[in-house]
Amino acid sequence: MKQTYELNREFKQLLAGNTEAFRNIYLLTVNDVYFHVKQIIQNQDEIERMIVKIYKSMFIRLDQLERVEDSVKWMNRIMYMHLFDWVSIHCAGMLMDEELGRYDNLVPVVNTGSSQMLTDAETAILASRYFEHLLPIHALAGLAYFYDGLEMELISELFHCDDDVINKRTKYVTLLIDGYCKDYANENDLEIKNIDISLLLLSYVLLFKDTVIPNPDEVYYKIVQELQ
Repeated sequence: MKQTYELNREFKQLLAGNTEAFRNIYLLTVNDVYFHVKQIIQNQDEIERMIVKIYKSMFIRLDQLERVEDSVKWMNRIMYMHLFDWVSIHCAGMLMDEELGRYDNLVPVVNTGSSQMLTDAETAILASRYFEHLLPIHALAGLAYFYDGLEMELISELFHCDDDVINKRTKYVTLLIDGYCKDYANENDLEIKNIDISLLLLSYVLLFKDTVIPNPDEVYYKIVQELQ
């Protein structure tokens, strides 16, 4: 989410007691929230339930927002808190595998293609195809670090783990996506750059551009029902 003039204006209205502004905040931000949730949860009904839970929590916790200028940080914190809770419940086996070191030995793939060098844009588009192969525990860390640019210390706090764990997860994301891209490049005799933080950010941005929640009004109605 981006801190924009429109978002600041609506939060000022909401904090001043104009509850109608909450719908405007929802419309300004729901595609971004939907994008995040969709990277972690696959079932559409469960995605909608998570979005309802996130916005309900935002409305209830309004008294914790001290400055309008911090509204995006505040929203991100609430969103990631709920996504982490979901991962903790539904991905316990993956977390156990992580503790056992089963994601520690990913071998880098060497690019052997040479006929044509892919541009950064082409590489980012290619990389974005493979985000769906990430496990939720890695996808969540990737979103927080590469897309939202959250500090490692904040991610560790939100996910209740050490910085070293988050560092391992982000490195795993980089290596896995890099491996998929290089496998594709090698199969098609293409030369490709190593996947890095800037290419991953570009991949997320390109992926987000095509993400639109299919039924925003229905989901908002569910939020209102939950708040009554």
